[in-house]
Amino acid sequence: MMKNLTIGIVIGALVMGGVWGLVHVMADQGQPSEDLANTLSVPGKNKGVMDLICELELDLDGQLALGIKENEPSRITMAQIDFEKNSGWYQGKIAISESRAGTLQVMGTRLQVNRPAMFQRFGVMINREEFVVDRKTGAFEQRLGIQDGRMVRLIKGTCAQVIKPPF
Repeated sequence: MMKNLTIGIVIGALVMGGVWGLVHVMADQGQPSEDLANTLSVPGKNKGVMDLICELELDLDGQLALGIKENEPSRITMAQIDFEKNSGWYQGKIAISESRAGTLQVMGTRLQVNRPAMFQRFGVMINREEFVVDRKTGAFEQRLGIQDGRMVRLIKGTCAQVIKPPF
């Protein structure tokens, strides 16, 4: 009886060890392909140009703070971070455009692009524009600095890096 119990325990331990090892081997094999597919999540690749495609929408709090009455649907747009030129831009109605790119600051996983501004919109004077893309999460946030010193988050969304095929 004791011999059968011991054999059962040994076989159970071997099976559990095999399952545990298989799970870790499978998890380790899946990780590099995910990193290659989404280099936004890999901090420290601060070379070349990073092309992004983003799905953006108006932030309700920012919309209310600026008194914007019309409701804008979410939209797909392009953005770019150029590490060599230390700049960035994204497309949109209120955007840091490609022709007037902003200055890039790398803060860990966060890529912040900003530029001074001086224009009237939504009944307030806007004196600063900026957007931030978090490489780890892909989160996008665009904020406007207004004359009273507040930074108002106007646009939010998610971005993913555009992977160009080798052909």
